[in-house]
Amino acid sequence: MYRVTVVSRDEILVENLTEPLNSVGMEVVCLSDAMSDQDSDPAAAPDVLIVDYRDQKPLERMPLQDAWNSTPTIGLFEISQLPLIHASIGLEDFMVIPADPLECVSRVEQILWRNGRIAKENTLAAGELLIDLTNYQVFEAGKQLMLTYKEYELLRFFITHSGTVFTREQLLNRVWGYNYYGGSRTVDVHVRRLRTKIEPDPANPRYVITVRGMGYKLQA
Repeated sequence: MYRVTVVSRDEILVENLTEPLNSVGMEVVCLSDAMSDQDSDPAAAPDVLIVDYRDQKPLERMPLQDAWNSTPTIGLFEISQLPLIHASIGLEDFMVIPADPLECVSRVEQILWRNGRIAKENTLAAGELLIDLTNYQVFEAGKQLMLTYKEYELLRFFITHSGTVFTREQLLNRVWGYNYYGGSRTVDVHVRRLRTKIEPDPANPRYVITVRGMGYKLQA
């Protein structure tokens, strides 16, 4: 599941964006203040950050953007602010308020696609691994693999964040969700089971790699 963080004090705006993003399978997290770094834990980093700049004077880069420096940002502006937008804000895209919710969904999906998070023709690939997102099927070297739902979600998350190291706690948050109360051993068990299915040699994995003292990453 992709995560989109919306930063705005406008409750109506947040509500109008949340439902359409949820409808295409995205988790939406709402914050009221982008200048604060209290919610900047890397484990909470979204796939896309949407920031309402109407209350920001002068227009400048937010602490959250620095904390989540690899997260692309969409800025929301009043039309009168457009001449004030400058490159140092670090935006991937912007929209003029009132923002059309369906246009916002399209822009988020385009950002994910440009950043390699959503592959063409609704598939994801890493090495000889292929995920058919339409039919929830996984193949390795052309052979279909039988994964449980959570193994599928874990593999999809790894592939959409290829090369990034995640701690066990981060994986619990991103794959199992904030409301899951299991421990980090849950991640180890699922990684081990996933390896027995996707790795030609589970004892010497070439896809899901253990980073000693840190966690796991997918090595394409």
